[in-house]
Amino acid sequence: MLEGILAGKTGVDLTIDFTAVTAMTISFADEFLGKFLASLDAASQDVTLKVAGLNVENAETVTICRERRDVQVVVLGRDGTLKLDGAAPLPETFDAALDLGDFKANDLAQRLGISSQNANNRLKRLAAVGALRKTRAVGAARGGKEFAYSAVRASVPDMDSLTI
Repeated sequence: MLEGILAGKTGVDLTIDFTAVTAMTISFADEFLGKFLASLDAASQDVTLKVAGLNVENAETVTICRERRDVQVVVLGRDGTLKLDGAAPLPETFDAALDLGDFKANDLAQRLGISSQNANNRLKRLAAVGALRKTRAVGAARGGKEFAYSAVRASVPDMDSLTI
């Protein structure tokens, strides 16, 4: 269903809102969200993704689903903060990306005290799940491909302004 909505679209900031869901089973979460997360290539579609409105029980269900699929997902907390529900060291990397805002891999490498190659590997994984938006940097200095990144935003678009 979500795949069909996103087909042929780019530059989408997708928020899946679970506010009205009081309870969900792990099998439901896996069929709906897990399969979608596992098949999503957000980087190639220029999509950012976050889930919102999770109560305590549903957050636990999403975490179990995510762990079983070995994927990551950005969660918008009820307090308006973003966090990455994912395997270490990606949550730390995502937090640094949020602090940096718009950045390049070398900026993140310096911030975290890691190699540029390590930063690039982490960024590739975060962009693939929609935690970051990845764009080709203009005028790469060394002749190779250089990318700029920006973290998913906490804002959620008004439903009346959406076209699907």
